[in-house]
Amino acid sequence: MKPPRPLVLAVLVSLSPLALDGCVSVGVKRSNLEEAPPAEAGATEAPEKKTTGAVEVLIFERQGDVESFRLVPYPVLSEIYRADGSNLTLVGRSMSPMWAIPEIAAGSYRILVTKRIDENGDIEPLKDPRGKGFDLKAGQKATLRVVLKKVPTGLIILGVVAAVALIYFGTKELASGHLPPFPLVPPDVVVGVVMWAVDQAPTGPGLSAATGPGPSAADVFPANGSIVAARRVTVNFLVDVPLAPDGLDADAVLALGTLSGSIPGAVSYRAEDQLVRFTPERDFTPGESVTVTLDFQKLKGPGGRSGEGKVSTTFRVAK
Repeated sequence: MKPPRPLVLAVLVSLSPLALDGCVSVGVKRSNLEEAPPAEAGATEAPEKKTTGAVEVLIFERQGDVESFRLVPYPVLSEIYRADGSNLTLVGRSMSPMWAIPEIAAGSYRILVTKRIDENGDIEPLKDPRGKGFDLKAGQKATLRVVLKKVPTGLIILGVVAAVALIYFGTKELASGHLPPFPLVPPDVVVGVVMWAVDQAPTGPGLSAATGPGPSAADVFPANGSIVAARRVTVNFLVDVPLAPDGLDADAVLALGTLSGSIPGAVSYRAEDQLVRFTPERDFTPGESVTVTLDFQKLKGPGGRSGEGKVSTTFRVAK
């Protein structure tokens, strides 16, 4: 007994969107950097050739957001490592959906995009996170376009098969007069999805981070000047060097609300992401501004060296 035609078409229609979006994907676009001009006007010397390159990271939620240049509205943890054989050395890390390393040595690199921070400040692992290796030449800029929701290859193939079958059966039904005219999926769209879907997964070598001076902050969420809708948000400071095992004092963070005064909370360090986190013990007051300050003198890097100064973020709580 054959299944009813409407049921077959309904199943194919439900499967075909699998060809359009899902898990993390990374595309690399390369361009040439401008050469430095001669030192003086009218000089006959050739411009100095660049010995380094540059990397730019752009993070989008869906493939359609790339064309409209609509970056994700939330922080995403992304890292770039230099690849020397099986060794990966951290060279850059950010929570921003748009960031860059303007000067970096030529060589082989890998980008990892693993987590996002939601509106409550909680860390969420990305679905099927993937990394991608890329080579960088001197005088070259690599723009890494990260799309967070791409379908896994197997599901994309299933979606493509369903879309092709939908075209075939839909055309037959249309010719037999059983269906009214409807627009079909263009074959070039299907091919484009398949070509874009092939990514490399990280091989899983040991990761190492370069050490430097005392800790400082590379980024913070919520961003300074932002408005938050949640009544209780965990504040995340991304520090630029890993902290020592005893490198975080319990009073390293101070939080003050314009209406509620001092805000108590727990301070913790998430070593795998280099995040200093402040989790408030009570809700914020709607309409108030909250300032959270991190004291670098109360942080210690791997060699026991403390940081210098402080950094603050001030955000408003929506009414």
